[in-house]
Amino acid sequence: MTITKMIGKTFGLLAAMCFLSVSSYAQDDDEGPITQGDDAKYLSITHVAFKPGQREAAMEIITEHFVPAGEKAGTPPPIMAIHYQTGKWDAAFIWEMSGGMADLEWYRSPDDVKWFAALAELSGGADKASELWASYLSKVAEAETEVGHHHVAEAE
Repeated sequence: MTITKMIGKTFGLLAAMCFLSVSSYAQDDDEGPITQGDDAKYLSITHVAFKPGQREAAMEIITEHFVPAGEKAGTPPPIMAIHYQTGKWDAAFIWEMSGGMADLEWYRSPDDVKWFAALAELSGGADKASELWASYLSKVAEAETEVGHHHVAEAE
């Protein structure tokens, strides 16, 4: 092995060790590892594009069936709904993730179960609720969910 290759390998190993030690040092302080912080509020944002001509019918299902089911179940509604005039999406629905990132571990959360039970009760049974859900989904061309966070001051 030539001296140049040995120096290159040694320098590479030294650089990697320095990088790793600096990053672990930066994560370690008197209060433990650095996280997003106690003031981080996690959000789930679902963007929806409806099939041509289906936006109004889809929004009607939301307004007349999904919202009342959420009210009956006592589940939190979206903190915001955005109806776009431009761009790829027709709407965005933003929910606060009260359990933080752990909310992503659920396939069906307890709130999802309560909401669907309320929808079934209001619509005449689980079969009718499933039909409503299927009808809504038939109007959706594409949907995408993103998760992020923002920081909220303690006073808020």
